[in-house]
Amino acid sequence: MDEIIDAIFAIMRALWLMVPMLIPNSAAVLFGGGTAVDFGKTMKDGSRILGDGKTWRGLFGGTLSGMVIGLIQVGIMTLLDIPKWTYDPCILCTLFILFLLAFGSMFGDMLGSFIKRRVKVGRGVKAPGLDQYDFLIGTLILIVPLQWAWFYDNMLDGIYLVGFIGLIVLIPILHRAVNIIGFKMGKKDVPW
Repeated sequence: MDEIIDAIFAIMRALWLMVPMLIPNSAAVLFGGGTAVDFGKTMKDGSRILGDGKTWRGLFGGTLSGMVIGLIQVGIMTLLDIPKWTYDPCILCTLFILFLLAFGSMFGDMLGSFIKRRVKVGRGVKAPGLDQYDFLIGTLILIVPLQWAWFYDNMLDGIYLVGFIGLIVLIPILHRAVNIIGFKMGKKDVPW
């Protein structure tokens, strides 16, 4: 029974620590609009590099939202004196980790969009797997080489690996739920 409780807490902790990665794409939809990150440029095949859905306002708004939420989390866990559920005792290190989580999420979303444009998947068309995990992949591309020790200590070491696996399993469910909410709010054209 203790192992099950430990596993549940490990999954909850992984979700908590990755909230700054989970928030940016939803926040980008709220902040989005304006100039496209690719400035409307196309590839040799005539397709857009990223498309109109990836804007500078969304990129900055999403990244800053993830970082601000992360700082709020740090404040909550500091007040509750639960350091294992925070990022790093060094504030600059914490800011860097939060940036990697939040910007990595946005980078992954743009990478997913780039891939979809190359294989001729239209904007808003389902791309199973890619749609659900692009932000995690982008985050891993940045955080693994730049903050390996933090990632290993908090996502792979011991019982925390169970938490990370739980996070991977829960991401598609969370992704779908958030997209349905965005669709019902009129912020997304499709509920996926």
